[in-house]
Amino acid sequence: MKTIKNIFWGSTMLLFTACNFLETTPSDFINPDDFYKDDTEAFMGLTGIYNTLNSSSGYGEKYYQAIGTDDLTYYYTSSTAEVGLPNNNYTANDADLASIWQGLYEGINNANYFLERITDSPVSEANKKMYRGEATFLRAYFYFLLAQSWGDVPLITTAQTNTDNYVPNIKATSQAEVLKFVTDEMEKVLTDEENYSIGTIQVVGAGRVSRSAVKGILARVYLKRAGWPTNETELYSKAKYWAGEVIHPQDGSMTHALNMEGYAQVFKNLATDVYDPEESIWEVEFKGNRQDSHTNAGRIGSLICGIQNADVLQTSLGYSYGRYCVTPGLWDLYNDLDGDGTPELISTKDEDDPLNEKYNKDERRDWNIAPYRFQKRDDATVYWKKNWEYIGDVKLNNNGEPDLKDGQKQYATRTQYIERNAGKFRREYELVTPRDKNYTPINFPLLRYSDVLLMYAEAQNQADGSPSVESIGYVNDVRRRAKADEVNITDPQDFQRLIEDERGRELCFEGLRKMDLIRWGKYKSAMEKVSLYATDSRWSSGRQYLLIYATNGATSDRYQWLPIPTRELGLNNLLQQNQAWR
Repeated sequence: MKTIKNIFWGSTMLLFTACNFLETTPSDFINPDDFYKDDTEAFMGLTGIYNTLNSSSGYGEKYYQAIGTDDLTYYYTSSTAEVGLPNNNYTANDADLASIWQGLYEGINNANYFLERITDSPVSEANKKMYRGEATFLRAYFYFLLAQSWGDVPLITTAQTNTDNYVPNIKATSQAEVLKFVTDEMEKVLTDEENYSIGTIQVVGAGRVSRSAVKGILARVYLKRAGWPTNETELYSKAKYWAGEVIHPQDGSMTHALNMEGYAQVFKNLATDVYDPEESIWEVEFKGNRQDSHTNAGRIGSLICGIQNADVLQTSLGYSYGRYCVTPGLWDLYNDLDGDGTPELISTKDEDDPLNEKYNKDERRDWNIAPYRFQKRDDATVYWKKNWEYIGDVKLNNNGEPDLKDGQKQYATRTQYIERNAGKFRREYELVTPRDKNYTPINFPLLRYSDVLLMYAEAQNQADGSPSVESIGYVNDVRRRAKADEVNITDPQDFQRLIEDERGRELCFEGLRKMDLIRWGKYKSAMEKVSLYATDSRWSSGRQYLLIYATNGATSDRYQWLPIPTRELGLNNLLQQNQAWR
C-alpha cells in the first residue's frame, strides 16, 4: 500500500488576499502526520482541497469540457473518432471519465484527512473553525458533482491511505441520500457556529468559499433535489429560502448586485483578475501562463470555449483551438424577443428591417456567440478579426477587402451560424504577457448573482404555484442588464419555460446547462431537437457528423448519467455499474 498522497505539497499556496489567492510555491514531500504545526501549514492543507477545482490532470479541466448538451458542440476534425465526453460518445473505459471520478474522490479524501487532523492541531480557534467550514463545504460540493453526474456513488467520510483507490470496498449510496448529505453538510457550516464559520466575500475573496457562495450553492442543490429524478418537490421552498438569503441576507453577508457596466464586463473581469464581488460570488481561480513562476494557469479560452485563432505568436491576441461551436438552438434563444418560446428575428438584407437578426439588441448573444474569428491575411503573417457573415453582407476575402468576382462585389446568401465559437472567454483581454499558446489566467465562474436571481424566481414560482411580482422583477433585472426587452409573464408554466430559456441565454458555457435540462426532465427532448439540425439549412456542410452526440443523447437514457469507470469497478468489488449503463 502506498503512503497517502500528500495533499499539501506541490502545486499551490493560498495567500490571504481578496483578489487572487493562488500563488505557486513548489515544495518537497511533507508527511501529513507532521503537518498543521501552525496556521500557515493548516492553510496550505486547505489549499490542497481547493486545488481539486483547478487541477489540469483531474477533475478541473476535464469537467469543464464535458458538454454534451443543446447549446454547444465540440468540433475537432471531420472524423467521428475524435469525440469522447463532450460529444456523448464514451464508455466506462473513457480515460477522461476516470480522471474526473478520481479527481473528485481525491479532493474528498483530502478533505477527510484535513478534517480528521485539524481538530487536534495547534491552530488558532478562529482559523480552525473557518478552515473546517470551508473543507466541510468543499467535500459536500464534490459529492454534489458526483451525485448529479453518476447517481448512486460511494459516500466516504474517513480518510483513505491507499492512493491507488480512494474508494474502499463499499456499496454505493443512493443519489437521494448523497444529495441529502450534501445539503445537511452545507447548512451545518452556516448554522453550527460553535464548530464552523464561513467568512464573507470581502474577507476571503473570489476563489475561497464565502457565506454567499454556500447559500447560493445550497439553492442549486435543493433545485436538483426538487427536480428529476428524486422529485422532492417540497424542497423548492428550501431553494427559494437560500437563494433569498443571498439576495436579502439576514446575517451580515455582503449584499450583491448585477454589474451594470454590462454583461461583457463580467467576463472581461474574469480575464483580467479584476474581482467583482457583487456579481461574481465564487470563481475557480487560475494564475499566470506557466512561462512564469506560476503553475496554476488554466486552459479557459485556449482549449475551453475560446474564439478560433491560429496565431501562435506570443504577441498575438491569444491562440485558441476554437473547438466549441454553438448550435442553432442557442442562436434561436436570443432571437425570441418576447420570451414566448418562438424566435421572432429572421435574416433580411434590409438594415432598417426590425426583424433583421443582425441587429438583435440582447447584448449577450454577440458576446456568448462570437461574431468573428481571427483570420490570417493572404499578403502577410497578420491575423485580424473577420466577422461571420449575415445574409446580404458584402463578402470579404482574407485580406479584409471585398471579394470581387468579375470586378463585382459578392453578397452572402446565408447567415453563418454553426461555424461560430463560444465567445464567453476571450483571450484578447488577458493582461499576462507574453500570451502562452495553451495556458491562460482566465478564471471560471462557479456562481454568479444573475444565477441566484434566476434560481430564486424558478423556486418561488414552483413553490408558490405562480410567479410573484418580485420574481418577475428579478428576471427583468437580468434581461435589462442585457438590453433585452422586459417581460410580464404570469402563467406559471409559461414563466417556468421563460426561466429555462433565460438560464440558457445568461449562463451558457458555465457548466450548468446539461444538469439543468436533466433536473427539468427535458434532456432527451432537447437533444431530439438538436438532432433535427442535421436537416437545418443553417448547419454548415461537413459538420453534420457532430450530431452523433445529439443522437446518442436523444435515443438513450444512459447519457443523462456518466458510467462508473471500469477501473473503479475492478478495484471495488461491492460497487456496481449504475443501472443506465449495465
